[in-house]
Amino acid sequence: MNTKTPLRERSGWYACKCSSLDDMRTKNIRFWQQQGSAAIREAAWELVVETWKQQKRDLNELRFQRSPAPVRST
Repeated sequence: MNTKTPLRERSGWYACKCSSLDDMRTKNIRFWQQQGSAAIREAAWELVVETWKQQKRDLNELRFQRSPAPVRST
């Protein structure tokens, strides 16, 4: 039986040819600087979630706790 995992959407992927590792690093830095902070945070969170899934941990542990500290006004 051949079971394949479904392919992820790749329409937003970026690819280029690099001549060296330094060139790759430079293009990578430029790419993320162009994306902006919201895209960087979203990508970082996606990595956290994927790592959590790989470790077979409960995704609910990633949620914020429902008991925040009281806010005092002065």
